[in-house]
Amino acid sequence: MAMPRTWLPRAEEILDVLRRMKSKQLDRAAIEELFLLQRRAANELMTQAGATKAKRGEAVLIDRTSLLAWTERTFKDESWQLERRKETSTELSRSVAEVQALREAMAKEGKQPVSFPLDEKYLRATCTSLPHAIRIDHGRITIEVAEGPSDEMQQLACQLLYELAMALNNDPDSFRDLIGANHDSPSPHSFPAAISRRVVISGKFS
Repeated sequence: MAMPRTWLPRAEEILDVLRRMKSKQLDRAAIEELFLLQRRAANELMTQAGATKAKRGEAVLIDRTSLLAWTERTFKDESWQLERRKETSTELSRSVAEVQALREAMAKEGKQPVSFPLDEKYLRATCTSLPHAIRIDHGRITIEVAEGPSDEMQQLACQLLYELAMALNNDPDSFRDLIGANHDSPSPHSFPAAISRRVVISGKFS
């Protein structure tokens, strides 16, 4: 997903300014100030908004009405990214808080929690985006953990299990399809047995 434009959170303010302006045209300096952009980004915005190429020695100008229409259209088409980022940020904060609370509870009981980086990609995990170390077959989930020191293997196993749990929560339909399919051939994404340890979660899934 493309990153939202930096000015989108201020789009309504920008639109209000453009509607109130009496100038028929804006130059690059005005675009930089209004959209809070650097020179290169301002030039790109003007091109996208339909500014015509200026003759040598002349300043590039863009019609205010055209810029207003382009800004309104872009805001309408891309504002959903802001909501998506807000939802993801909220979900990430909640997950971090839950993990911290769990670790604190374990510490009170004298247990050493396993820590691993909590990346945003885990919150967006789906059954099709899972790493090759996780395999979902008919009635079985297999996790391959690369050979290494026991503490590193433990950390990796916990990390993979967390990512798997998020994928099952985000993508239940794909999980039902995969867990109900009959896979007779070995997964091409599995680690070689000589350099891995296998954790199998098996049972009846309906």
